[in-house]
Amino acid sequence: MAVSIVRRPVANAVMLILTFLATLLFHRSFADIAAGASTSEETPHRRFEYKYSFKGPHLAQTDGSIPFWIHTGNAIPSADQVRITPSLRSQRGSVWTKNKVNFEHWEAEVTFRVSGRGRMGADGLAVWFTTSQGLDGPVYGAADRWNGVGVFFDSFDNDGKKNNPAIIVVGNNGNLVYDHQNDGTTQALGTCLRDFRNKPYPVRAKITYYKQTLTVMINNGFTPDKEDYEFCTKVDNMVIPAEGFFGISAATGGLADDHDVLSFLLFRLTEPGQQPPPPESEIPKEEKDKYQEEFQNFQQELDKKKEEFQKEHPDVQGEPIEDLYESVNDREIRQVFEGQNRIHLEIKQLHRQLAMILDEQRRYVSVITDEISKKGTNAESGQVGMSLPKLFTAHNDNRNRIIISFISSSISLLTQTKRFWV
Repeated sequence: MAVSIVRRPVANAVMLILTFLATLLFHRSFADIAAGASTSEETPHRRFEYKYSFKGPHLAQTDGSIPFWIHTGNAIPSADQVRITPSLRSQRGSVWTKNKVNFEHWEAEVTFRVSGRGRMGADGLAVWFTTSQGLDGPVYGAADRWNGVGVFFDSFDNDGKKNNPAIIVVGNNGNLVYDHQNDGTTQALGTCLRDFRNKPYPVRAKITYYKQTLTVMINNGFTPDKEDYEFCTKVDNMVIPAEGFFGISAATGGLADDHDVLSFLLFRLTEPGQQPPPPESEIPKEEKDKYQEEFQNFQQELDKKKEEFQKEHPDVQGEPIEDLYESVNDREIRQVFEGQNRIHLEIKQLHRQLAMILDEQRRYVSVITDEISKKGTNAESGQVGMSLPKLFTAHNDNRNRIIISFISSSISLLTQTKRFWV
C-alpha cells in the first residue's frame, strides 16, 4: 500500500511534464506557421499619382483653381488647404478629380481638420470614389444614389444613440438612398467610433483598396507623428467600379464646423512581381501637345509682360529683373541681421533697467548705513531713544544686519549680471 502511494505522485509529475512539453511544441509550431505566412505576404509597390492629388504650400493657383481638380459650392481653395465648408450654417462644398481613375488597387491618404467652437458639430466630411462626380447633394454635400463607395466622417448624432463622431463605410450601386435619420448605420459595411473634431494636430485617414478589400486606418491627431495610424475598419470581398472619380465633400446644418482638407495623396498599388506601367505610357500624345502649347503661351505672355515693364520703368533699363527681387539667401541673411538687431536692443534695454536698480539699491544701503551709524553714536552718548526711530532700536539690530547683507548680495549679483549682458 505504501508503494502505490509513493508511485502515484511520480506518475502525476511525469504526465505534467509531458503535457507541458506538448503544449510548448504546439505553440512553437503555430508561431512558426504564422511567421512564415507573414513573411510570404509581401507589401505592394506604391507609386504616387500627382494628377489625382493635391497638397500645400502651393495648392491653389492665382485664379483660385486647383490643378487637375474642380471645386464646387462653398469650397474655398487657398495656398495651404481647401476649406470645403466654413463654420456657417447650411453650407455645402466639394472637390473632385477632373479625370477618371482606372487603377485596380489604390491607396488614398487624406489629411484634414474639423474644428468648431461648440462641443458638438455638424454635419461631417466624406471621401468618395464614384463613377460620376457628385457635385452637389444631401449626403455630406454630395449627390445621393451614388455608384461606388463613400467613407463618411459623421459629426452629428442624428439618431440620438450617442454613437458619434464616427467613421462609416457605405457602398452603393446607384439605387440606394442614404439613411440620414439613422446616420447610415443600417447601410454601413464597416464603422468605428473616433472623435476627429478639435484635435491638436491634423487628422489623417489612410484608405486602401487592395485585392477587393477596403481598409481604413486613422491617425487621431493627438501626436505630430504622421505614421501613428490605428485600425478603424475593414470590408472584405468588396467590389467597386473599375474606374471612377475621387472626391471630398462636406456639409453643415444647424450646427457648423470648419472642414479643412490639407492634402489628398493618391498612390497606385501594384502586386509584388508585377511590373507597374511606365509613367510615359499614361499620358496620351494629344495631352502632351496640349500641355506644351499651354507652356509656350505662358512663356510668350511672360515675355510680353517683361517688355511692358521695361517700357514703364526706363530707369531700370538694362538691369536684370532678377536683381530687383530678393533671393532666398539674401532673405535669410536679412532675417539673421534683423534678429540680432532685436536681441541687441533688448540687451541695451535690460542694461538700462539693471543700472537703475543698482542705483536705487545703493541709495537704500547708504540711507540704512547712515541711520545705523547715527544709532551707534547716540547709543554711546545715552540718547538712543530720543533721536532714533523705533525701527532702529536694539531689538531690531539683527534684522537690520540681515537686510543689509541681503541687499549687498543683491547688488553684487546684479553687478555680475550687468557685466554679463554688456
